[in-house]
Amino acid sequence: MSRILITGMSAPQMSISANKRSLSFAGAIEKVLTEAGHSVVMMEPDITWTVENLDYYDAVLVGVSPLTSLSANKAYGALHIIDVMYNSDKLTLFIDAPHPAQVTASLRAISSKPENLTKPFFSYRKGYQLVNSPDVSKRLIKTVNKLLSSKWPRTIYPSLPWHDVNAVEKELPEGLVLTGINLDAYLIEPRSNKTDVRFNRWAAEGPATPWAKSLAKTLSFPIVPIRWNKGWKDEECYDQILMSSGVILPQYKGGTWWTYRYAQAMNAQTPIATEWRESSSIGDSWSVLASSMETMTSQERNALSTRQTAEYLTSIPSKNAARTLLEDHLGLRVAVGKGAM
Repeated sequence: MSRILITGMSAPQMSISANKRSLSFAGAIEKVLTEAGHSVVMMEPDITWTVENLDYYDAVLVGVSPLTSLSANKAYGALHIIDVMYNSDKLTLFIDAPHPAQVTASLRAISSKPENLTKPFFSYRKGYQLVNSPDVSKRLIKTVNKLLSSKWPRTIYPSLPWHDVNAVEKELPEGLVLTGINLDAYLIEPRSNKTDVRFNRWAAEGPATPWAKSLAKTLSFPIVPIRWNKGWKDEECYDQILMSSGVILPQYKGGTWWTYRYAQAMNAQTPIATEWRESSSIGDSWSVLASSMETMTSQERNALSTRQTAEYLTSIPSKNAARTLLEDHLGLRVAVGKGAM
C-alpha cells in the first residue's frame, strides 16, 4: 500500500496528539487511509526537508491556514513543502477552517507587504531564523504569490452534503479548484446511550458567532458551549451533546462548515439546528427550526434525530465510496496502476 504524509500549518492539520483530543479533517483522513491499509504519518513540516525526503512518500497532504493567524505556527515549513512540490502529482493541499476567505486575505497581506512574513511578532514560529535568510524568505514569498495568482495544486476541503463548492471557491484565490470530501460514513455510529437524562438546553458550537447570537433571540432554552475550554477532549464534548436537548452548529460568514460535531450529535441521537436554508436540501428533517424543536417531547426529538441521521447518510458517500474518492483525489489509485506501491 501507499506511504502518505499529512502535515500542515496548524496543529489540527499535522498532529496525531491534537487529533486524539479533538478530531479534525486531517485526523479523519488519517483514520480512513489507515483503515484502508495505507502507511500514514502525521508530523509537523520542516523547512530543511529536501525533495529526496519528500519523494519517499506516494502522497503528501499539506494543510493551508491563514498565514497571519497565530495558530499557523508551522507556516514556514508548510510553505517550504508547497514550494518544493508545487508541480508534483504527489502534492494535495487541503483547507479545513470555516473562514476560507481569511486564507486569501492573509496571502494578499503578505504579497503586498512581504516583510509581514518574517516580522518579529512571528519569532515563535519554527524555522523563523532560517526564513530570515534573504534567499529563503524570497523563495517563500514567491510561493505566496503563486498561491495568490497561479493555478493551485490539487486541493480538497471537508464538505457537508448540502455544500455548494462554487460558493466556497469564491472565498479563495481564483487559481484554485476545490473538491469536497465527506468522510462522515466512517464517523457516524449511533451509540446505545447509557442515560436518557437530557436537560432543556442547547449545546452550541460557536455560540458567539453573529448567526448563533441571532438564533438565540428566538429560543427559550439556555445555550451552553459544547466545549467549555480548549482543554476539553471530544469525549467531554460528546457528553455535553448527549445531555442536551439539541445542538446548534452555526453558519459562519461564508456559510456552514463541516465539523466532527455533526457526527457526534447524530451518534448521541441529539437533533441538530443549523442554517436550514442550506441543510434543508437533503431532507425535511434538516429544515426544522430550533424553536420548533423546543416544543417537541423528548421522544419526538429522538425521532427527529433518527430521521436527520438517515437523511444525512443517504446524502453522503458510503465508506467504500468515500475511501475510493479520497484515494482517487490523492492520486493513490493512479499510483497503483503505475506500480508505485
